[in-house]
Amino acid sequence: MDTNSTPSSIIVRSYQPSDLPACQALFIEGHRGYGNSTSYVNNALATDMADIEKNYLRVSGGHWWVAVSPDDNRIVGQIAILPMRLGHPLYYSQLTGEERDHICDVLRLGVTLDAQRLGVGKELFSTLINFARENGYRQIHVTTLTHMNKANAFYKKHGFIKGHIDKTPIGGTPENTNDENKSMNNKPTSTIFEVDTIIPDEDQRLMKLPPTESKFIYVQHYHLPL
Repeated sequence: MDTNSTPSSIIVRSYQPSDLPACQALFIEGHRGYGNSTSYVNNALATDMADIEKNYLRVSGGHWWVAVSPDDNRIVGQIAILPMRLGHPLYYSQLTGEERDHICDVLRLGVTLDAQRLGVGKELFSTLINFARENGYRQIHVTTLTHMNKANAFYKKHGFIKGHIDKTPIGGTPENTNDENKSMNNKPTSTIFEVDTIIPDEDQRLMKLPPTESKFIYVQHYHLPL
């Protein structure tokens, strides 16, 4: 599970503490390319990504992998997994029944621009799926922003089923996980567009823009049964 080779000779291995600067830089690069807010990025760097070993590798059912180029030993991709109660505590709290404890979240997936379309994301995702099955997960959950076209296309291509969309004003409930420890007593001000709901034209327009321009966060949920 710790090491695999892609057809392009990219190596996928478990995260090591010395990888931290490269992983943080890759995360920053990805979100900058989509025009996402610096506050979201900075918060992630100050919380879960400040100590990846502690917040992912030492968590039962959690892990973090990197994809490394053998030519220059450069990290060109990354992906992480956490149980949903940690990966997306707000969504976890909205579900009922023991099945929610068998759902994991995909987090921090990213591939450098020069390594995209080379199968790096596919290999990272394949490694994560194997880990999820071995650890008793029955479903994979992931969220991405609606304007992040490459991310949405990637999940659709790899068999994820499109779920609902959360619309939240900037300053409301964060779109993801361990971003800020919001009080569970604070009711989110989200609008939920269920699957097959007719979405107003104005929302469809805003969904194509980054939150810094639309003033809303549109979060697309995806699910993959295992």
